[in-house]
Amino acid sequence: MILGVSVNGFKSLANFNLVKDGLSNFTCLVGLNGAGKSSVLQLLDFSSHLMRGDVDSWLSKRGWSASDLHSKFSTGSNIIIAITVQIKSGDILSWVGSFNRSTLSCTTERVFNVDDNLFQLLRGKYSILDAPPSKVEFNYTGSILSVLKDEALHPDIVEVKDIISNIKSLELLSPHLMRYSLREVATDIGTGGEKLSPFLYNIKGKEREKLTNLLREFYPSVIDFKVKQERAGWKKLSIIESFNGEIVETDAKHVNDGLLRILAILAQAGSGNSTLLFDEVENGVNPEIVERLVHVLQNAGQQVIVTTHSPMILNYLSDEVAKESVHFIYRTVSGGTRSRPLFSIPKMAKKLEIMGPGEAFVDTSLSDLTIECAKLDSDDTSKSMKGAL
Repeated sequence: MILGVSVNGFKSLANFNLVKDGLSNFTCLVGLNGAGKSSVLQLLDFSSHLMRGDVDSWLSKRGWSASDLHSKFSTGSNIIIAITVQIKSGDILSWVGSFNRSTLSCTTERVFNVDDNLFQLLRGKYSILDAPPSKVEFNYTGSILSVLKDEALHPDIVEVKDIISNIKSLELLSPHLMRYSLREVATDIGTGGEKLSPFLYNIKGKEREKLTNLLREFYPSVIDFKVKQERAGWKKLSIIESFNGEIVETDAKHVNDGLLRILAILAQAGSGNSTLLFDEVENGVNPEIVERLVHVLQNAGQQVIVTTHSPMILNYLSDEVAKESVHFIYRTVSGGTRSRPLFSIPKMAKKLEIMGPGEAFVDTSLSDLTIECAKLDSDDTSKSMKGAL
């Protein structure tokens, strides 16, 4: 599980951290358009591809170049990323990497706990625990951990690597892409949902039955979904519904966007052990089923991070969950993106005493809240300077 993330030099995230009190199983990012919510998701997705060693294909898929990642609000050339995770034993470990945009690789890295370095890459040499440093005599992109064999690493290092590489971004979900017929094998639905058909094809038995029953809670007319393997292995999705006892099968090309989006979210949320990223999760979803969707995401059994503009998402969170899970993303006067737990802000904390989370959110000018946060930032800086003296 990811507990926190810090970065310097990624897009608007010049000196950004999302670590106060730790991230929970369900985290919701709110803020004005352009504040940097999507950039936070992109950073996490980028980090996962560092660990997979396929940064070049990640950039290509998004139509970006490495120069597009650079923050205009940072003087440094490299992108410094730190991610703190909790492994199965309960121990808390951190990975820090410095990504060079010219070589597309991390030139320095560390995996460490409070007491020790478990792994270090420095000046062209890497060391594991107390072993003598080994010279790097091979090429790699992203993190050097992406090319080192698991057998050569300490199990805790492997677990840190797996947690970060298993971040799955669904931020670009598009019903248009979900209608694709593909023939490749899929372990997830893809960033835009383009692998939905082959992913569903591999869901069998009780897992499939559970998914169908869950989908029926959102759309009672749905009896089943079918993925037919056609010539040359192409997978074609259709939805089967019942209306007054008559069975109707509809090709995915003609299924409504909301149903496809819900099916994709449910399928991915119910499978694997990942950190799932959803951008504006309420898009294309009927307001009547938002409550069910929030309940599913909170109880997915996986870590879920979403962005939203909708107070309806917050409406279905308890006060305690809202205090822990909702973070306000805003831009400072200098242009960088910052974060604060929404209901730790004095104005919002007072409102939460008499309103629900969604009511408090819709009753607030986010522009005014940004100004208040800028003042809090200034006060925090003054306190830290006094402490240093």
